[in-house]
Amino acid sequence: MTAFENSEIAPDASQGQHGGMTHVRVGSPRPASTVRFLVPAMLLLSTLNASIPATAATPNPFFMQLRAARAELAHGDLDAAEAAFTSVDSIAGGLPSAIWSLAQIAARRGDAGEAIRRLEEYAAMGLARSVERDTTFVALKGDARLAAIAARLQGNAEPRATATVVARLSDAGLLAEDLAYDQRSRIFYVSSIHRRKVLAVHADGTVRDFLAPAQNGIWGVYALALDAKRDRLWGSIAAVPTMEHYDPADSGRTAVVCWNLLTGKEILRAELPRDGERHVLGDIALTTDGAVYATESIGGGIYRLRPGETSLETIATSGTFGSPQMPVVRDYGRALWIADYPRGITSFDPVTGAIVTVEKPRSLAGMGIDGLYAAPGGLLAIQNGTRPVRILWLMLDNAGRRIESWSVLEQDSPDLGEPNHGVVTEDSFYFLGNSGWDRVNAREELEIPEGAAPPAILRLPLPLK
Repeated sequence: MTAFENSEIAPDASQGQHGGMTHVRVGSPRPASTVRFLVPAMLLLSTLNASIPATAATPNPFFMQLRAARAELAHGDLDAAEAAFTSVDSIAGGLPSAIWSLAQIAARRGDAGEAIRRLEEYAAMGLARSVERDTTFVALKGDARLAAIAARLQGNAEPRATATVVARLSDAGLLAEDLAYDQRSRIFYVSSIHRRKVLAVHADGTVRDFLAPAQNGIWGVYALALDAKRDRLWGSIAAVPTMEHYDPADSGRTAVVCWNLLTGKEILRAELPRDGERHVLGDIALTTDGAVYATESIGGGIYRLRPGETSLETIATSGTFGSPQMPVVRDYGRALWIADYPRGITSFDPVTGAIVTVEKPRSLAGMGIDGLYAAPGGLLAIQNGTRPVRILWLMLDNAGRRIESWSVLEQDSPDLGEPNHGVVTEDSFYFLGNSGWDRVNAREELEIPEGAAPPAILRLPLPLK
């Protein structure tokens, strides 16, 4: 996953890096034992501006409204800020940062009842955040209702550990990103951004290099998708400072690649044309006919590689999304569900370009989702842009078009660490924990301290509808 400078920034947020861009968590800082670095004050003010690429001809109205809302609040125009935050909250069907900001506005107006109501709504999303550290609410300090909310927000961070470890890898310096699984051979494939390779993890615990480091000049390996029918492994690669032997001359280069699953030989490489900007094709999805959809999480575009073609086709221009993550193919390729990191889960029509927020309960914080996967009766979501970090089960209606309810399957457990991607099988959800993204510093370098936990492949049984 590669997250842009997340607009869901809280004044006390903690931060990591994904794909060379700032990844900021919603809520209070994680425990001191987790390696993090503080968000510079200037970055907090400029984040939303930076999220919209200069090359975008028509920035998404949602992000323009969110930027305007933050600006109005910073300037002290509470009426304009309230209207703007209410608008983006409505578009997203419940946006944590907007709800918190509306609580701040109410507190600044002296409307304790409205401030408490908004804070209760935020707490109902299961997110953790320190209300005591926000000086906006100092006037409510003696209110018993605020004390109850503070306790609830703190309790929301309690770990939930139900996943089991399938395999532990030995190298804490992989910066593992994605996972694919071949059910015929029972082999997991794990991509490594830092080591610039792909691992094959066998059922007996044997681990080998499917692709050797920098084989055929590959950069950091991000997404993986298995086409078992055609014995192909698809992936996305990008030249980023977090990979070993990074050459700044390659900055901005990114491509979709296809390898022969039996030999590891590169079959095809479709590189995104260079335009002087930074780009990372971070996630991909395959259709049954062999087409590939790729999301560009820094620039905000979406691309398609049709069967038999060798170049990427633009289906959503740069700036269309804030930071599109894992695409889920729906309706036989007629629509995509896109996890837009700062906004939430959206439905995208690749023909018309229409984007709508997927209907959901207001209590579901839909932003901060890195991996999104279809499963019988619902969706599985890896949400690493919130505090707590968690794995969500999103139950769909009978038509499969609306999220009716949600629950937490795993949350802030020791082996979860910083999760990012996974794969669904007939009865299980396998995903990567302790990916290492929480150890990428402000210079976009991976730190590997002594005793750092290596990545692990975890398993959760699929929920029943």
